[in-house]
Order: sequence, then structure tokens, then C-alpha cells
Amino acid sequence: MIPRFAPTAIRLPHLALALVAVFAAGEAAAQARGAASAAGAAQAQALLLETAGKWQAFSSQQGRSKICYALSKAETRSPANLKDVEGLLFVSSRPSEGVRNEISLVMNFDVKEDVEHQALIGDERFAMVAKGKHMFLKNPAEEPRMLDALRKGAGLEIKATSKRGNATSDKYSLAGLTQVVKRAEDACK
Repeated sequence: MIPRFAPTAIRLPHLALALVAVFAAGEAAAQARGAASAAGAAQAQALLLETAGKWQAFSSQQGRSKICYALSKAETRSPANLKDVEGLLFVSSRPSEGVRNEISLVMNFDVKEDVEHQALIGDERFAMVAKGKHMFLKNPAEEPRMLDALRKGAGLEIKATSKRGNATSDKYSLAGLTQVVKRAEDACK
């Protein structure tokens, strides 16, 4: 388990900052220019590739490293005191690292580690684990099965526990996911 988090946790904050910047700038700004990563790091531009339903596809390149991802923000979030921070779900590919369609979430609040969280898609349940503000499938080998469920489903609910012990729920629309994930996949071939 730990080896999975170590490399991803290093890369994920850079991507998470780009994703947050996309939504913070608003869709109009994102469509015009994409999003720039923050924090004075090397400025890689995220290029908007396509929008469908509640989903957007982006690609970004920094040197020889290219990343392509589909993302959506949570449509609803509870409890109410979390509504000022957005949850983000993304499916990313990083060809130079051999990563294809990695499913991750950026919760934007610290999630309790060392416990199992749940992703619910219709009747399907997937165990999730957390590292800081980020969540991943507990068993990475289930990513193809979860992606298939996402493509067939109408909605996704993430049930998690915050580091403070509060139960949380994020709900995502899956409308447009199939089209946008395919566009992101094609951009990283």
C-alpha cells in the first residue's frame, strides 16, 4: 500500500493545484487558456480538450512528461460546512510512468487515513483509501472495473470520514464521463 502512495503523493499535489485552478478560474477562463499550476513551480499550462456534461478533459506537458485527465467536481457535498471547498474526481494517464486511467479524488480537506472509505456506483462498491486530501482505490487492480462501472453508471457517491471524524458524502454526475475519458486517453497515446 505505502509504495503506491509515495510516488503518487509527490505528483498529485501538482495536478491537484492545476485542477483547483481550473475550477477557481471558472469555465470561461479555463476554456480560453486552461489552468496554470500554482506555487511558483514550473508553469505547465493545462489545455482544455473537451467538455461534455459535467466533465472536462485536459492535457498538460512539462518537458517530456505529459499528463492527460478527465475531471469533474462534486455536484453535492455534505455536511453543509464543507460546501466552500470543492471535491474533484479525476481519471488520469501519465504515459511516461506507465499510468493509464488512474482514478483519484482530491477532497480538499484532510481525510482520515488508515480506514476504508467507500465509492458507490449503483449497486457496485469500491474500497477507497486516503493520503492527506487525496483518495485512491484501495486495490489499484480494481481500476478497470471501477472505470467500467463509472462509464455505465449515472452517479457516483463518495462516503468518507474526515480527519476530524466527521462523515462526509460527495455526489458526482457521470454524464459525459465516457466521452471525456476517451478524449483524454486519445490525447495521451
